[in-house]
Order: sequence, then C-alpha cells, then structure tokens
Amino acid sequence: MSVMQATSVAFETSCNFCVAVRRQVAATLKPIYDGIILGQQLRTNYRIAEQLAGRGEYENMTVAEVASLLNKKTI
Repeated sequence: MSVMQATSVAFETSCNFCVAVRRQVAATLKPIYDGIILGQQLRTNYRIAEQLAGRGEYENMTVAEVASLLNKKTI
C-alpha cells in the first residue's frame, strides 16, 4: 500500500467516524433543543395572553383560555 492510499484510507475512516459522532450528537441534542423552543413559545403565549385577556375579542376569556387558544394556533 502506498503512502497516498494509506492516507486516503485513514482520512476516509476518520471522516466516517466524525459523521457517526455528529449524527449521534445531533440525535441526542435535537429533543433538548425542541423542548427549549417549545418552552419559550409557551411562555411567550402566556405573556401575550395576560395582555389580551379581558380585552377586545377576548373580553370574556380568562388568561388560561386565551393562552390555550394561542397555543393551538402556534404549536
């Protein structure tokens, strides 16, 4: 085996290893990231619901009802 072939095999092996590690890390972190984004959206919807409840078209609705409506629309 020439030096060029050995270098090519070593590079391919290391790249395959890096790809496998990247996929595993991404698979592990995606649910955590999705949970963070969901939490931020729910918190934002609740803050907006606090401002909308009892006003305009939400006049007869509680904060929880408005938040639930916003959650249905945004999540």
